[in-house]
Amino acid sequence: MPDRLLLEFEGLSHRIALLDCREVYACFPGVFRGWKIHEAGTADQPPILTLAGSGEGYTLETPWLDQPLVRRDKIDALCGFIAEFIRAYVNDDQRLLCLHGAAAEFAGKLVVFPNRYRAGKSVLSACLAAAGVRLFADDVLPIGGPDDLGMAPGIVPRLRLPLPDNLTPATRDFLEARRGPSGKRYLYLDLAAAELASYGTLAPIGGFVLLEREAGADLDLAPVDPGEMLRQVIWQNFARETPAPEILRRLERIVGRARCLRLRYDRADEAVALLKETFASWPAAAEDPEGAVQDAHGPGPSAPTGNVPTGCYLRNPDITETKVGVEHFLADSKGAAIHNLNAVGSALWQLMAEPRTIDELVDPLHAAFPEVARTQIEQDVRALLKGLIAKRLVMAGSEDIRGRQSAS
Repeated sequence: MPDRLLLEFEGLSHRIALLDCREVYACFPGVFRGWKIHEAGTADQPPILTLAGSGEGYTLETPWLDQPLVRRDKIDALCGFIAEFIRAYVNDDQRLLCLHGAAAEFAGKLVVFPNRYRAGKSVLSACLAAAGVRLFADDVLPIGGPDDLGMAPGIVPRLRLPLPDNLTPATRDFLEARRGPSGKRYLYLDLAAAELASYGTLAPIGGFVLLEREAGADLDLAPVDPGEMLRQVIWQNFARETPAPEILRRLERIVGRARCLRLRYDRADEAVALLKETFASWPAAAEDPEGAVQDAHGPGPSAPTGNVPTGCYLRNPDITETKVGVEHFLADSKGAAIHNLNAVGSALWQLMAEPRTIDELVDPLHAAFPEVARTQIEQDVRALLKGLIAKRLVMAGSEDIRGRQSAS
C-alpha cells in the first residue's frame, strides 16, 4: 500500500494527493507561508494535483497536463509542484488575474517586476529582502478584488544555483543565513515574517519596472511608454478564465495608474539602492499619469453592423479596443486572447471603421510609403487581413481574400 497523504489547502477548493513522498511534504512548512494545510481523511472528488514518488523519482499529474511531469530530484519535484499548485489556485477563482513576475513593497505600495527571461528578478528580489524591503512575490503575483490589489501568494523566493559572483559579502551572508530547502539547481530562502508577506496579504500596485540586466551596463532607471508596459503585462498574465475584454480593461487600469520604468543594471545591489531611493515615497502624479490612455474602449458609435458588402472588409464591432501610448490592443469578447497591432495593423484597423475594399486599404498605405512597390503592400495587406479574419477581429464580405493582384 502506498503512503498516501490527502491535503486540504485553505483557499483551494480541491484537494492535493501526495503518494510516497513525505520528504517533499516535509518542505512545505518552509515554503508555504500563511497557508493553512490540513490532512483530509477521505476524498469525495479526484485530487486536482497528484505527486507520486518512486525509486526513480517523482511524477506529477494534473487534469490540464497532456503528459505527467517527471522529476528525479526532490527539489525539482517541489518546484514543479509549486508551479502547478499556483495554476490550480488561479483556475479555482475566475475573478483573479495572475502575473508572472516579482513584487516588493515600497512605502505601502507594490512595485512589480514583470518576468523577462534571464533578467535577474529572483536575485534582485533576494537583494531587496536583504536590504530590508518586504517581498510580496518572487515569481507570480495574483491580482484581485474590486480594486485589483496585489495579493501575496505566500511562496518563499527560489534562487537558481550557483549564485552570481558579483553579490556583496553582506548580501551573500544574508542569503547563506536564510538557506532553506535546496538541491543541485535551486535554493529556497527561509525568510522571516517581516521579510516576506504571508499568503493573502493585500497591497495596491503603484509601479511596474522592466528589468534589463547586462554585464557592464551603466545603472539607469528611465520612464517607459505605458503602452509598452501594458503589452509586457498582458504577455505575463496567465489567468485566462476571465473574458479577454475584462482582462484588457483591468490591466489597462492597473498600468494606467502606475509608474512605468525600465531599469538597466549590472549589479543587483546597486539596482536595489536606486529602487529604494526612487520609491521612497509616492507622488500624487503617480495615481493618474498624464497621457496613459489615448483612446476609449470599443469601436466608435458610428461603426456599422450587419452584412459586409462583397469584396469589402470591416472591423468586428464586437471587439474591445484600447490604445495606450503608441500601442493598440484588441480583445475578442468570445475568446480569451488579447491582440497587439503593429503600426500597419493599427492603420488598417482605423480605416476599417467603414467597409473598405482592398484598393481602399492599399492606396493610403502606398501613399504613405511610395518607395515600396504597390504589389508588395497589397500582398502584405492581404496576409494581415487573413490573420485578422482568422482571429475574428475583421469581417469579410467574401471568404476569399486572395483576389486580383493590382499592378504596381
